Amino acid sequence: MTSEDVERVARHFRSKVQAEKAKLEENGMTVNYIDMVRDALDYRKWFEFRMFYYRNQGEKKPLTNGAFNKFSGGEKAMAMYVPLFAAVNAQYQKSSKQDFPRMMALDEAFAGVDDKNISSMFKLVDTLDFDYIMNSQAIWGCYETVPALRISELYRPADARTVTVIHYTWNGHERILDEQ
Repeated sequence: MTSEDVERVARHFRSKVQAEKAKLEENGMTVNYIDMVRDALDYRKWFEFRMFYYRNQGEKKPLTNGAFNKFSGGEKAMAMYVPLFAAVNAQYQKSSKQDFPRMMALDEAFAGVDDKNISSMFKLVDTLDFDYIMNSQAIWGCYETVPALRISELYRPADARTVTVIHYTWNGHERILDEQ
């Protein structure tokens, strides 16, 4: 950032703090600077996010806490992954360069999501053109929606002191053990 950019940002936040102070004084409230600064800089007040959902081809409905709590574990997970992927994609789209890896890493990827919906999640990841590293105890990533994949399986027999790495390639149709 240039010094001019830093000054613009500082002016913006100073005005937020001053507006918060004026609001408190107007209402006859005691000015607590820690609370005032925290409230003025709370980004959750700057934006409003609305999410919607639909089932099958039904009508689109707002995703409220009540609706979310009626979802199965897998549906809840998907309701979290989709906005996460959208946010990551939006960040990557800000770049002026187009020839960089669009990395994403997921630990325990798609845990609790059923196979049909995992396939849909992989399709979304492919559609958004993400490069990814995912780990899972159960998912191999071998779905018709995944055009190609390199897989590393960590194998440790009981009581063994070493871990063996076994490499596979998914070609969109079958998982093939790589030659060592």
